[in-house]
Amino acid sequence: MALRGENFRFWLPVGVLGICLVGLAVRLTLLHLGHVQIEKEPTYTLVRNTVAVRGSIYSSTGVPYARSKTVWEYAVDPKVANEDPVHPTRPIDPAVRWANITNLAESLNLPQLKVMDAYAEYARRKRRYVFLTTNEDETVHARLSKIRELSVSEKIVRVYPQGRNLSQVVGFVSRDVTNAVGAAGIEQVYERYLRGAPGRVKGRKDAHGRELRNLRESTAEPRPGNDVYLTVDHNIQHEVERILLEGRLRHQAERVWAIVLDVKTAAVLAMASVPDYDPGNFTASTGALRKNYAVAQVYDPGSVMKTITACAALNEGMVGPDSVMSTDRSDPRYYRLPTDSHKMDDFMTVRDALVHSCNVIYGKLGYDLGPRRLRSYMTAFGFGEKTGIELPGEEKGLLPPWQKWDKLKQSRAPIGQGVSVTAIQLAAAYACIANDGELLRPYIVERIMEHDKPPTDLSAVVYEHERQVLGHPIRPETARTVREMMLGVAKKGGTARRAAVAGYTVAGKTGTAQIARPGGGYYDDQFNASFIGIVPASQPRVVILVTYHKPFTCRRRDTSEARGVPIFNHQGGVCAGPTFSTIATFVLRYLAVEPDVPDEVPEDDDV
Repeated sequence: MALRGENFRFWLPVGVLGICLVGLAVRLTLLHLGHVQIEKEPTYTLVRNTVAVRGSIYSSTGVPYARSKTVWEYAVDPKVANEDPVHPTRPIDPAVRWANITNLAESLNLPQLKVMDAYAEYARRKRRYVFLTTNEDETVHARLSKIRELSVSEKIVRVYPQGRNLSQVVGFVSRDVTNAVGAAGIEQVYERYLRGAPGRVKGRKDAHGRELRNLRESTAEPRPGNDVYLTVDHNIQHEVERILLEGRLRHQAERVWAIVLDVKTAAVLAMASVPDYDPGNFTASTGALRKNYAVAQVYDPGSVMKTITACAALNEGMVGPDSVMSTDRSDPRYYRLPTDSHKMDDFMTVRDALVHSCNVIYGKLGYDLGPRRLRSYMTAFGFGEKTGIELPGEEKGLLPPWQKWDKLKQSRAPIGQGVSVTAIQLAAAYACIANDGELLRPYIVERIMEHDKPPTDLSAVVYEHERQVLGHPIRPETARTVREMMLGVAKKGGTARRAAVAGYTVAGKTGTAQIARPGGGYYDDQFNASFIGIVPASQPRVVILVTYHKPFTCRRRDTSEARGVPIFNHQGGVCAGPTFSTIATFVLRYLAVEPDVPDEVPEDDDV
């Protein structure tokens, strides 16, 4: 009996120890294979949206104005960086540590000192995950993603490859990386096309919020947004902005804007306003810099409205281009006719009155038309209503009901005072005259395509613009007659001989409009100076509008020489006319438009 008891006492601890060793071996094996956790933790439902790639915005020639790209943010964990990779409780070998610092600095193009400081942050402040930099190189990412002390996060960011170019049209997106939305321009208007559809991951996560990948239930891949193709030609846009920057400096204006419009389609080939802003850093700019003045600024047009009055009077059969009228403003049949800035002949034809911009004669024509008829022509040309161009912030202008026109407005509205318009309205109205009386809706988006598909792939087209005719305000013969009347404006003796374009006929009109005071009346020394022209006049191809806002007012030659601006710098023919000519010369040559007259270099006389 004693022997049996001794054997039992001997083998019992041996058996228990053996069972423990086997259990430990099994558990270590399972842990090594990753099938169980050291401690069982509760699991929670995980639902995570994945960001879709936002669609791109392109010029008509395929140049990207906005696109999304993947970048990686790198942060170093200084605690792990200073531990031996084999024995974490021991410090890393100094030579290995220095080699790691050098490798990171060279790969991410960072100073070694910056990486060294990051490696020391845990020892100094017990700080983990110190941000290093952002990088978009896939090759670098593939190499660095294997480094144990690096924490890498992937993000999709919006970039604007052309910088400030076309910034007020393109717009920008919000800073929220996980849910960026269009906040201005095309980015805002076409948000539903550009944003795409997010993906979704459904599964389980642990108590620390980490996904348990082996328990993932489903994955829905994100759908990228569509690409938007504009009508804007990148080369024309770039040149227009360059010319405007030089012109603003030359004429010392607060701002200048311009539009180039295709006559036959009403497509916007260029739309610019300077100064502008950088959409990639929009928080550094003000609302005034982000504003698209070509569609969102209303202003008294001045004498460029006389062309519309001429269209109405001729279309009604009241006068012809060679009808002679008196420039006497004391005629008792008219109430307080406007004055002219310089002396006119006692009698002038309607044609010459347009060329020399006679306020009295066009005030009389407006009075004879009456407020009801004149306003109906203005509305037929699109004034007083939004054009419907695909841009946010468009204004409709100010065109009061004809019943509210007093006697003074009856002779001021015909010359562009007391009514307000936008630049895009003016460009569309003149394109109507160029297009033999057919008014088209201006547009700036040509098509929308599935992401990363070539424009030639018709199966990938989501939307394509269709030509929209809004009306026929005047007869074709009226439009052709008025275009012929406008030819003298950009010639010697006209108000804008500096607007002439060598080799091409120009049907244009100047506008020098005083800026309205907030409390009523007009400033004596603040103007909007404009020129708008149709080229070539014989075979219209484009309409170009240029407006300078508050150019330096100069009426004395000594002031002109001291300030370095032309005399009468505030007039549309002096500042806007030459800018129009420079833009038109480039556009016509770029579009390979055949000259319609022999080359003639315009005279460069002083005013």
